[in-house]
Amino acid sequence: MNVLVSGVGGDIGFGIARILRKWGIFSRLYGIDIHSDHPGSSILDECDVAPKASDAGYISWLSAYIAKNKIEIFIPSSEAEINVLAEAELSTLEGARVLRNNRFTVQHSLDKHVCLSYLASKGIAVPDNGIVEESTPLRYPVVVKPRSGQGSKGVAVIKSAGELRMCQGEWVWQNYLTPENEEYTCAVYASPVTSMRTLIIKRKLIGGLTGSGVIVRNPEIEEYVGAIANVMQLNGAINIQLRLTEDGPLLFEINPRLSSTLVFRDKIGFTDLRWWVFDKLGLDKPTYTPPSAGTRFYRGAHEYIFNA
Repeated sequence: MNVLVSGVGGDIGFGIARILRKWGIFSRLYGIDIHSDHPGSSILDECDVAPKASDAGYISWLSAYIAKNKIEIFIPSSEAEINVLAEAELSTLEGARVLRNNRFTVQHSLDKHVCLSYLASKGIAVPDNGIVEESTPLRYPVVVKPRSGQGSKGVAVIKSAGELRMCQGEWVWQNYLTPENEEYTCAVYASPVTSMRTLIIKRKLIGGLTGSGVIVRNPEIEEYVGAIANVMQLNGAINIQLRLTEDGPLLFEINPRLSSTLVFRDKIGFTDLRWWVFDKLGLDKPTYTPPSAGTRFYRGAHEYIFNA
């Protein structure tokens, strides 16, 4: 069985490839990215350069690539690709199963204004928020970010109305959530054949990524992320980022994909990537034992050398 992973030049795509290589159930591992300046070939059997998801010929190029290499499972890792595939409602491509969330989940997660408005309409607590050019915060500081964006790219803390007026284009604002040391990244997996599974990680950031974390048990957060997953019609894996405030847990981001902590999770037994593959293939999954509260992990570094 051949598998294709996209975005292998990024931390998520490369992490997916690492798990698949260690898993060892696939015949050949293929990887694509929009450039070749990455160490993907150190663990993948073949790496190629693909067009951007925004290019008009992206899907036709991808279809041809999948057919040529007899791919049976395609795992897109970037939000841009996931969005394009969801918009086109492609769950298979040239016979390959596509590992992505459904269109509803993707659309109601990637647009940050739509996301918070929709959750609020379902009775789920969210931070005060709005579109920069249409509404004004009642208090500062606020976080300003692109309405549709990836991770921490373009995020800024705004401390006054004057600073806010400098923001242009499709930007949204959200109340700045405190305390800063109560930040959590929550992985959630669910499918028609798998009951909902959640993993709550209290994290510390290093350069925009989770640098270290500890597994916690918190019924209030578990109930909160479970409610979000339910109204988001989850059938797959998502990542909910939140802070535990004096008013309870409040999210500030939903990523409708596998997140950058997927290798950590896999190593401690929350193997959401593997569960997703099992469910797509209709295979029985091993028994799941939740990781113990108090389990800690730390992000290290790897070196990849390619001789000239």
